[in-house]
Amino acid sequence: MERLRLAVKKEGALQFLSHLDFARCVRYIIIRAGLPVLYSEGFNPHMKLSFASALGVGVGADVEYLDMELAEPVPVTDVIERMNAASPDGFSVRDGKYIDAKAPKLMAVANYAVYDIKGPAARPVSQDELDGILQAFNEASDVTYEKVSVKKGHKVRLIAVKNHIVEPVSGIVEKDGICLRAGILETEDGAIKPQQLWDVLMAQFDLPVQADLVLAWRRGIYVRKNGTNYSLFDGV
Repeated sequence: MERLRLAVKKEGALQFLSHLDFARCVRYIIIRAGLPVLYSEGFNPHMKLSFASALGVGVGADVEYLDMELAEPVPVTDVIERMNAASPDGFSVRDGKYIDAKAPKLMAVANYAVYDIKGPAARPVSQDELDGILQAFNEASDVTYEKVSVKKGHKVRLIAVKNHIVEPVSGIVEKDGICLRAGILETEDGAIKPQQLWDVLMAQFDLPVQADLVLAWRRGIYVRKNGTNYSLFDGV
């Protein structure tokens, strides 16, 4: 068994697929590429394929990582060429590397992601005003977000936002709205979503944006150890 880790890009129309639909799309690409991928045993065998994270609807990515198990080694350059030839618009394999079969799973080590979060402004806003709003957030010692779980009878869970935002949030005013850059750390308690950070800044720090008109783009995902970010190719 060979374990191959790939860095892929998700953009365009694929940005609006759910994680499950995106995973199904990747499985079809692997099948069309004719790769010797392994399947689990049992009555309902499934492809041995795993992802670093579950990207939500409306979230694109410069890089997402996935692991697949192959019955025999195939040169990485051949895998990239064959998968890209079989891929729809919006998906491409950027890089790949064989890793130790006993290495931790991606979801167990990928704990830090950097996002661009963008949406239209609700009114005219200057760069100075945006800088002031972000400064107030960055300097705040305690920020709480109330997460309501509809599936659990509208149970409310309080999220300590600053446990997950460990670097200052920055932003720029653009012609068509506001774009923020934020790194989000996943802890034992989970993580805050880009949309939730947007909502916090709007509701608690008067960021003049519209809550439901926001898209996120993940610029990178890493292993973060002692304040340093490592590639998922090298950090495990």
